[in-house]
This record gives sequence, structure tokens and C-alpha cells, in this order.
Amino acid sequence: MSNITRDLLRKRAEHNEGMISTMEELTLHQEELCTIDECLGQSCRNLKILLLQNNIINKMENLHHLKSLEYLNLALNNIRKVEGLGRCEFLNKLDLTINFIDVDDLEESIDNLVDRVHLKDLFMMGNPCEQEWKGFKSYVIGRLPQLTQLDGTEITRSMRITALQRLPALVNELRGLAKERRDRREVEEREKEMERKAKEDKIRRRGERREAIESGRVTVEEVGDGSDDEEEEEEMTGHTPEVRNEIYKEMAEQKAEKEKREKENQPKYRGEKEFEAEQKEGIKKAREREERGEIRQCNEGKWKFSFDEETKKGYVRLDVAVQKHLSSTLIDVDVNPEYISIVIKSKCLRLMLPAEVEAEGAVANRSKTTGHLVVTMKKVDPNENMVALRAARKHAEKKVQEGIRRREEERLKREGKKLGSQIIMSGTVKIEGMVSR
Repeated sequence: MSNITRDLLRKRAEHNEGMISTMEELTLHQEELCTIDECLGQSCRNLKILLLQNNIINKMENLHHLKSLEYLNLALNNIRKVEGLGRCEFLNKLDLTINFIDVDDLEESIDNLVDRVHLKDLFMMGNPCEQEWKGFKSYVIGRLPQLTQLDGTEITRSMRITALQRLPALVNELRGLAKERRDRREVEEREKEMERKAKEDKIRRRGERREAIESGRVTVEEVGDGSDDEEEEEEMTGHTPEVRNEIYKEMAEQKAEKEKREKENQPKYRGEKEFEAEQKEGIKKAREREERGEIRQCNEGKWKFSFDEETKKGYVRLDVAVQKHLSSTLIDVDVNPEYISIVIKSKCLRLMLPAEVEAEGAVANRSKTTGHLVVTMKKVDPNENMVALRAARKHAEKKVQEGIRRREEERLKREGKKLGSQIIMSGTVKIEGMVSR
């Protein structure tokens, strides 16, 4: 069961760019609505078309703000009486197909439509008054001269003349049927109340018997197992508002249970809070291992990293490619003179440093463009590892020169082959003038 809320209205206003106040057409069918909430009239005063079919709305109410309403569809609901349309001056079409308007409420319902002078099209097929009273159509045609169609059938001039001639007799007949229906309804309500009390007494006796057996005051053999008293509850049958309410209630429960199962089966999103506990545990394990002297290089998260000792002389710079949007609370850095230990999302990255550094002066930052973790560490000896760096630089330069030389040789080789093929294609070679005298 649900209600009409501003969120629901905004959701149904997508065709109007989400604007509720200027919306002229609104569709709220099959929303399990049980009432027409005041929020509707206050928020959507410019509505011309309102579709509320296939819900369980019990009463026509809170429609007084909808002065521009032209078409109202309340088919397949629990309406018992037409009402609440006093301010809907321009109502042109009203659909009340398959509701519960009976003969005892028909006269008052039609009274509430007499002043709707623009009403041309009325649908009341499937209501008890239409199914059980043969004079229904003639009565409605005679009472509402502004109608041009009733239940999809065009009203002809002869049908209207006949209806007006029969109207006085039909009014008396309807009032007699209404009195009978009210008396019958009172009897039915008394019977239902008696059945309800009998059911409550049966449930109470069953509970007392169970309690007596569990407490040991009596045995099952003495009082019986209650199987004779436990009759299966009869399923509600028939087409009544109560039955429809029960059906919709059961459907709503099934829908909620299905949504709950689907939600449980969906992969759970793990945010920062979900990783905090694992991060603390990962830091604890890494530090305990280091305290025991187990300093081994590892890269559990397979993070890409690089060392740089040339950009800033006398410093070691470590760049770790962590995700740009990873929270810094999930990164823990521990710098030691000879190694660095970083725990990222509970995964440990431990590396031996290329030179001894001053651990206390190390600085860790995140790049604003890439999000990378950048740790800058000052060397104890600025010249440490410089020989290896120069050797590495020379080696790199040598590889570059070798690459250039190799490419030049390949180019010359290709050009030699090309020249040879041109000579073969020409057939003869003129050597005159090729050697200087």
C-alpha cells in the first residue's frame, strides 16, 4: 500500500521536465494507492487528465483544487459513491468502470453529477447498480441530460425521450431497491461481526489450550490436540472492497519480499567504511612482521611504482600509482632508513631503498592531477648511489646510440637492395663517364 507523495509526483512528471506545478496530465495507475491524498490537489492545480485506474482507492476526495480537470479515470477501484467533484467545473469524461457503486448510493451519486454541465462521457459498467438493476441506463440518461455517451454507447434522441417518460417510476423503484439493499447490508454486517467474534474466540481457546499443555496442567489426551477446533480459514472470495484490499495487501507483501531477496542477492558495494577494519588489520600485521625483523620486499596489491633520484639532487623520490579517487585514510606510510613500508587498502608494498635516508624528514603527498602517492626522502649521504646512477645513465645512453646505429644500418641496407633491383630491371649499365679521366 502506498500514498501519493511529492516524490511520486516528481517521478511521474518526467515528461514535463520534472515540473509538478505546470503538469497537465498525470498517470498513477497500478500504484497500489488507497487514498487520493491532499498533496495531489495542492501540487498539481493545472491537471486536465488524471489517470488513477487499477488501485484500491475507497473514496473520491481532495479533488476540489483541480478546477481545470477534464478527464478523470477511477476504473477498477473501491469507489462506493460519486462525490468530491463540486469544483471540477470542466469535467468532460468520468470513468468509474468496475467499482462498487450500489443502488443505495446511486441516487446521491447522480445528484453530484447533475451540475457538471460539461460532462459528456460517463462509464459505470461493472458496478453493482448497473449489473443488478435493469432500469439503470434509463435512470442515468433521464437524470443527466448533458450526457452524449453512457458506457461507450451513444445516447440517441429516442433513448432520451423514453428515459424521461420512465424517470418518475424509475426514481420510486430505485428508492425501494435502495431501502432493501440497506437493510440487507445491515444484516450482512451483523453476520460478519458475529463471524469475527467467533473466530477470535476460537483463536483464544486454542491459545489457552496450548498454554495449559505447555505448562503441564493438562495433557493432550485430556483436552485433545485441538484438531477438531482448528478449521482451515476459508479463503475470501467474491468481488468486494474487502477482498480487493486483502489481495492487494498480499501482493504488496510478496513484492516487498521479492525486492528484499533481490537486494540481498545484489553484490554489496564496499565503501570507505567497509575497508577501514581491513586496513587496520593489514597495518597491524605488516608492522608486527617488521618488528620481528622480517623485512622482505613485497607488492601484494601489484601497485606500479618508480624511484627517482635525479629530479631533486640528494633526495629519493618514490611514486606509487594508486587510484585517483582512493581515500587517503586507506593509505599508511612508514619510512625507515633502509626501506619503506606502505599499506594501501590492507595490501602491503615494502621496498628496499636505493640509498639510506633520513626517515624523520620524509614527506608523503598525493598528486592533484593523477592521485599518485609521492614520498620524498632526503638521503643521509647526498652522493650515495651516484656512481650507480651515472653508470645507469651511461648504459642508457649507450643503448640509445646502438639503436640509432642499428636503424641507420638497416636504412642503408634497404637502399642498397633497392639500387640493385633497379640495375637488374634496366638490363645494361653505361659506365661511360662514371670514371673521371
